[in-house]
Amino acid sequence: MNRRLRNVIIRIVISLIVFVYIAYLAYQALDSFDFWVIIAFFTMFFTWSIIEIYIYRDPETPVVADNDQKTYIFLQMSSLLVLFYALMDFTTYQWSRMTEMEPLIVYAGFAVFIGNALLRYAALTTLGQLFNLRVAKYQEHHLVQSGIYQYIRHPMYLSALLNSLAVSLIFSSWGALLIILAAEMPAIWNRIKVEEEFMLEHFPGEYSTYMQNSKRMIPGIW
Repeated sequence: MNRRLRNVIIRIVISLIVFVYIAYLAYQALDSFDFWVIIAFFTMFFTWSIIEIYIYRDPETPVVADNDQKTYIFLQMSSLLVLFYALMDFTTYQWSRMTEMEPLIVYAGFAVFIGNALLRYAALTTLGQLFNLRVAKYQEHHLVQSGIYQYIRHPMYLSALLNSLAVSLIFSSWGALLIILAAEMPAIWNRIKVEEEFMLEHFPGEYSTYMQNSKRMIPGIW
C-alpha cells in the first residue's frame, strides 16, 4: 500500500471514529436540526473521501527532489483546528455560533462544500499521477498547464481554503472563520511561496512564463 492511499485510509478511519462519537453526542443532546446537519456533513465528507480514493493515480516514477519544509504539516494542522473548533462550537460550547443566521448560513456552507469538491475533482483529475501532498518533483515530471491549471496555479490550496470555509459555515462558527484568517491563510501563503520557489528552481523558464499567464488562486485577480 502506497503512502498516499495509506494516509487517506487513516484519515477516513479517524474521521469515522470522530463521526460516531459526535453523532452519539448529537443524538443524545442536540435538537433534530443540529443532529441532521452533522449527519449530512459527515456523509458528504465520507462520500468525497471514497471518490478521492477512486480517482487517485499512483505515480509511475519516484520522487527525485523534495523541499516541503513542513508546509504540509502546518496546513493540515490549521485545517484540523478549524474543524475541531467549529464542531465544538456547534455541538457543545457555542462560543461563537451564529444562531441568528441559521439555517441559511448552514445551507450556504453545504453549497461551498459541493463547489469545493468539484474544484478538487478538477484539480486531481488534471494532475493525475503528478499529484503529491508534498512539494516534490518526480523523476518524469512536466509542468501542468491544462484544465483548471490554465487559469490558476494553486487550485488545491484554494480547495483547502474553501473546505475550511465550508466547515465554518456549516457549523455556523465565526470563531472558526477567525482561525482561518489567523492560522490557515498564513499556512497556505507560506506553502505557495515554498512551492513557487521550488518550481522556479526546477522549471525556471517555463514556470516563469506560466506565472505571467496565470493567477495564484483567483482567476483574473490574484
